[in-house]
Amino acid sequence: MDMIWIFAAIFAAACQTARSAFQKNMIPRLGDYGAAYIRFCYAFPFTSLVWIFWLSFSGHSIPILSLYSLILICLGSIFQVLFTYVLMQVFSHKSFAAGIAFSKTEVILIAFLEVAILNVIFSLPLILGILLGVISVLFLSFAKKAETVLETFKQLFNSMMKIGTLIGILSGLLLAASVVFFRMAIISVDAPLLDKSLYISFIAIVFQTILVGSYMFFFKKEQFFAVFKYWKPSLPAGICGTGATFGWFLAFGLATAAEVRAVGQIELIFSILISILIFKEKIKRMEMIGIVLLGISIMIIIFNKL
Repeated sequence: MDMIWIFAAIFAAACQTARSAFQKNMIPRLGDYGAAYIRFCYAFPFTSLVWIFWLSFSGHSIPILSLYSLILICLGSIFQVLFTYVLMQVFSHKSFAAGIAFSKTEVILIAFLEVAILNVIFSLPLILGILLGVISVLFLSFAKKAETVLETFKQLFNSMMKIGTLIGILSGLLLAASVVFFRMAIISVDAPLLDKSLYISFIAIVFQTILVGSYMFFFKKEQFFAVFKYWKPSLPAGICGTGATFGWFLAFGLATAAEVRAVGQIELIFSILISILIFKEKIKRMEMIGIVLLGISIMIIIFNKL
């Protein structure tokens, strides 16, 4: 079981990368809010099918959830929705690159929350791995526009005073809260790991689909109906969203959320690979340095856990 959470986190990161690419591709047709909504509404049918398929095998049952567990699931779902829409504000802001970069500080914020709420104690190598990972992600976010390491860090520090940075940190905090509440929900349920991971992911996606769908229907009606008009090209985002959610939830049941999300930062490397292999973009030397640093941070976290 020691290695399963690692593979689950990497799988979730890969699915999330693909889902984000599909969502970005749908923005011209659906708008920002519509493109965000397809991550919920089109994950719903596939998550439901996976859950029903799982229950069809003997020996699997519906876990019993306490009121406490349900509250945690709802809180995690709400914070995830808020994160999604705060991130939309980052997209529309002039300093959007800085906002996106600082939203990645979620791993440190998750670690703080786990220490404060769950009394988790992190080893020194793990702390160093997490810090190196966050620095690497921030470095990568600014490496494309810089020619030297010094210039990259100069751009990074200059961006700290921008309003987009504060919005990015807020989105990171919302995501951190979501992740921690979901992990608390998973460990609060007394049931086999796969049973409760699938069931909680099912409940979360149902709640989010209804919650966001209701908001869209009353306040973003045009984008709401566009989501169903362009259902075929939206389906891949739902499939990938189902895979990402299940991967994260499975990993959260086996390791701390900070460890899982730190390994999940490999998503950024996947994004760069897509840019190189599919969009034929050239990688700069500064970006390669950032990739190497991020790879080292992930290996530190993995070997510390083994």
